[in-house]
Amino acid sequence: MNKIENFIQRLRSEKKCFTYEFSVPMSFSLEENFKLLEKSKILDKIDAFVCTDSPLAKLKHNSLLASLKLQSYFNIPSITTMTMRDKNTLALQSELIGMNSLDLRLILALTGDPLRHGNQIQARPVFEGNSQLLLKIIAQLNSKKDINDNDILGENKPIYAFSVLNAYANNKDNLYKKMYDKVKNGANAIFTQPVYDLQNAKELLGFMDSINKELQKKCILVLGFFPITTYKTALFLHNKLPGVFVPKDWLLELKEVQGLEDEKKVGLQKSKKLFEDLVKIHPKIHIMSANKLEVIEKILEELCYN
Repeated sequence: MNKIENFIQRLRSEKKCFTYEFSVPMSFSLEENFKLLEKSKILDKIDAFVCTDSPLAKLKHNSLLASLKLQSYFNIPSITTMTMRDKNTLALQSELIGMNSLDLRLILALTGDPLRHGNQIQARPVFEGNSQLLLKIIAQLNSKKDINDNDILGENKPIYAFSVLNAYANNKDNLYKKMYDKVKNGANAIFTQPVYDLQNAKELLGFMDSINKELQKKCILVLGFFPITTYKTALFLHNKLPGVFVPKDWLLELKEVQGLEDEKKVGLQKSKKLFEDLVKIHPKIHIMSANKLEVIEKILEELCYN
């Protein structure tokens, strides 16, 4: 079985399945990043990489080519993030057809951050549609058709589309609807923003169970995890990152700690406990760390992986 299908099988099984976000740098070379990954102790604990696509609309190394390099170098499946911000439907379809022949078949579909947030003020957005359109394009390509129902020649392999979702919203009906639409349009898995509250995680899992039953689908929820080691980080995530809720006990406990080193210790302990608790209720986790490998190593070091 191909490594891509092995990953999908594990994702759909009862076993642990962890993905790790590779924050693609603004660099001509990825070798230094690869060396750090090789020296780390996480490679045997993750099942796939997720390559970012210029988040916050800031210029980075191309996500498609970074995914290809990662997958070839480490022989670990790589999920390519693709946004609707920068390419029209012609370019997106063309890329996906070409990627199929290179065995890049795991796609995280995003709408993309607005260019006004980025560092390329001369650029103009495309936005022919949102991530839902990209899911539909992938469904068409899997049936060997383009978006206009024209036949595509040659043998193809399945493309597995994934999507993203906020972890929290004041309007829970709206959050449910967004999840529903993404499952309906063909998402094989939905990756959430970081989750810091177990009740929040259970609620999202309940949404997914209900939607899967109604639509007769088997979409997998992958809970987002981002370790918090300082009060400043906790405050930023809570106040500035849409779709993320940091409970009051996190904010108060980190605020009251005296000294940055003690603050980091408390944050690491709480993050590690959160990770272990999330794995117990649902062992499908997407790990984000802004490439801070040493923190993730400490969180995963004692984890029994099977």
